[in-house]
Amino acid sequence: MTYLTGLALGISAGGKLHQLLKGEGFSLVHALPGRRRYQHDDLLDNKKLAVEWEQHLTRVKGIRTVRVNPTTGSILLEYICQEECIELVMNYLDQLHKMPGPRADYGKLGMNIRSLCRRMNRNIFKNTGYTLDLRTALALIMLVCGGTKIWKLGQRPAGPQMVWWAYSLLKGRY
Repeated sequence: MTYLTGLALGISAGGKLHQLLKGEGFSLVHALPGRRRYQHDDLLDNKKLAVEWEQHLTRVKGIRTVRVNPTTGSILLEYICQEECIELVMNYLDQLHKMPGPRADYGKLGMNIRSLCRRMNRNIFKNTGYTLDLRTALALIMLVCGGTKIWKLGQRPAGPQMVWWAYSLLKGRY
């Protein structure tokens, strides 16, 4: 493999991993007792999804008011049930959103791989005290392995290639 081929492969792998781990789901923007505001990137300028989620949430017992705003990508909930119930409902809605439709391009295997990567990402994030995620951990491993191959073994282009892969994984993070 030439250096340019490895470079192109690293850029492609970093981009695909970034897309795979990109979906963060709902983020809690504001919370008061009986009222919460969530935000979701996929909701921005997506009126069809806004209507769908509003229909799902209005059917939940314990939720009094649902206001979905596709312009800001936010959902405002007023409820009378327990906080844990709202968290379960939002997690369920997020999982429902991530499931492929009946005409999706990928099958069950692709969905299982994505689900596994998201779970690994969440576990790494929680177990490292919210310091590292899967992408950063992979980038650090590639950086250390690549650096070792460059400095100790004098290998080229495999070492620089791994450093480039690490850079590609971290690119666009912050």
